[in-house]
Amino acid sequence: MDVINHEKLERLGNEIGADNVPILLNIFLGELTEYMGTLANESGMQGDALKEISHALKSSAASFGAEALCATAIEIDSLVKSGEHFDTRSYTSSLVELLQATHTEYEKIMQN
Repeated sequence: MDVINHEKLERLGNEIGADNVPILLNIFLGELTEYMGTLANESGMQGDALKEISHALKSSAASFGAEALCATAIEIDSLVKSGEHFDTRSYTSSLVELLQATHTEYEKIMQN
C-alpha cells in the first residue's frame, strides 16, 4: 500500500481549489508532528494516546489520501473499540514510523 494516494490528493485539490491544498497540508503536517511527539512522550499513557490519535487519524488521513496511515489508524481504532488486548508498544512504534514516513512524503509534495 502506498503512503500517499496521489489521485485522492488531486481530487481534494479539485474540490477545494489547488491553492488551498498547501494550506491544509501544512495543518495536516503539524498534526502529524504533534502526534509523533505525543506518542514519543507518553510512555505510561500510550494506550490512551494511541486511542485518541488513531481515532482522529481515521478521517484526516483519509481526507488527504494518506492510505497506509488511514488503514493503520482504522486497525488500531477497531482493536481499541473491541476491547481486545493488544501490544500498545508495538502498535505505537509502528504508528510513529508510519507518521514519520507520511510526514516525509507530504513534505516532498510541499517542496515541489
